[in-house]
Amino acid sequence: PSQITVLPIPEKVGSDIESLPMPEEKDFRDYILILPIPNMPPVYVYLSKPPVKPLEVGEYHDLAGRSRNDGMDIDHIPSKGALKLFLKAKLGKAATDKDIDKILNSGVSIAIPHRIHRGYSETYKGRNTKAKQVKDALDIGAAIDSNFDAQVPGLRKEGYTDEQLNKAREELHQLNKEQGWYK
Repeated sequence: PSQITVLPIPEKVGSDIESLPMPEEKDFRDYILILPIPNMPPVYVYLSKPPVKPLEVGEYHDLAGRSRNDGMDIDHIPSKGALKLFLKAKLGKAATDKDIDKILNSGVSIAIPHRIHRGYSETYKGRNTKAKQVKDALDIGAAIDSNFDAQVPGLRKEGYTDEQLNKAREELHQLNKEQGWYK
């Protein structure tokens, strides 16, 4: 049988390289099955992006895919409900719910410790009223500040500095502007 060689040999960059046994997780979306040669058992290669960090800002789908059993919630800022209303007003019937959901999956989000998100967020679960969603959809920039400011006291209690909080706020505004939610 022919030999399989991978060149160049990858240098360790931004993640951990581990060997068997495979992790206990049951989500195999991050695995590649390799069948090296006939009559040899398959090899599973696990591809892992670096874990999400507290206050990391990015697109929802990226952060959510990297947050696993880490105590973090991936929080849309502004809320997913406000963004959905904004899109429906902007696009009207031109966009289907499926189109809107795809856009929202790329919405700007931040990794927040679950206990802080649950305890302080003004838009967590039932606190995100229809009136709040409408208000936030009308002024995305103000909604970002309002949504983030609500969680700042909890984040400060956890030991996050004003420098870290200001950096996260700036990143939330910058990425929302880059995505065209407001100017």
